[in-house]
Amino acid sequence: MARPREFDIEEVLTKALDAFWLHGYDATSMSDLEEATGIAKGSLYKGYGDKKSLFTQALDSYLSQANAGLKEAAASSDSGRQALEKIFSGVIEMSTGAGVRRGCFSVNTSVELAPHDADVRNRLRKNTRQKEKTIAGILSRGIADGSLRENLNPEISASFVTTVLNGLQVRGKLGMTEQQANETVAMAIAVLT
Repeated sequence: MARPREFDIEEVLTKALDAFWLHGYDATSMSDLEEATGIAKGSLYKGYGDKKSLFTQALDSYLSQANAGLKEAAASSDSGRQALEKIFSGVIEMSTGAGVRRGCFSVNTSVELAPHDADVRNRLRKNTRQKEKTIAGILSRGIADGSLRENLNPEISASFVTTVLNGLQVRGKLGMTEQQANETVAMAIAVLT
């Protein structure tokens, strides 16, 4: 009779994600993952497969949560512009706050793994398409409610917004101040209104 798992699958993914996020994929060893999760290597292998499999499961979990947060921000605002401002505000807070600035896990992964790992690159491309679709919907709403320029192309503008969001997170890792981030966002909003 097989012994039941004695750990919470999602909790272990969250702890593994934190280790990968802090150190990157290549610099995170199975010993690091064992320490971060409190799960023996053998149990990690049995429960999640190899390191790459654990990483992709953690990445998928992160992307799912990030997309849910984006949709929540979009739904909780009265206008398209307010939704954009809320999304930018969340990224500024994450990118310029005190402590270790880890940036965005998907952006970090794009830089570290996407150039030479087709599976990761395809996951991130799919996620970017979903993210831009949500942002394009926000932009369309802003055009319709008059809070954004009426001659915007929502799809092209969504790509612009995504690029600014990603750039803020990269610059945050380099020490960008909250004032610099706010000035950048003000310029991006000005382009869209």
